[in-house]
Amino acid sequence: MIIEITTYKPAAGVTHTQLMQASKEFDQNYCARCKGLISRQFAKTTTGYMDIFKWQTKQDVEHVQATFMDDADAVAYAKHLDPETLTMHNYELLDSFEAGEA
Repeated sequence: MIIEITTYKPAAGVTHTQLMQASKEFDQNYCARCKGLISRQFAKTTTGYMDIFKWQTKQDVEHVQATFMDDADAVAYAKHLDPETLTMHNYELLDSFEAGEA
């Protein structure tokens, strides 16, 4: 499994409310169609926002990264982000713990 951490600030003039709405539309219109996507969490940081994606394979992540800007729904969300502040890192998940699991 691959964990992708993306951080960013909103584009100039984009409010928190607008970004929240755009995030919901991004989930429904784009993320729901992504092969290999397990989950996405959208978080507020002290300096901006963060997406935490869980992917089944490295190939799934690489495919999305290579085709992201070719998809109208992805571009619609990206317009809400300041590209100068965007960072993206991928990590191989080695182990995890879920509370309540025996």
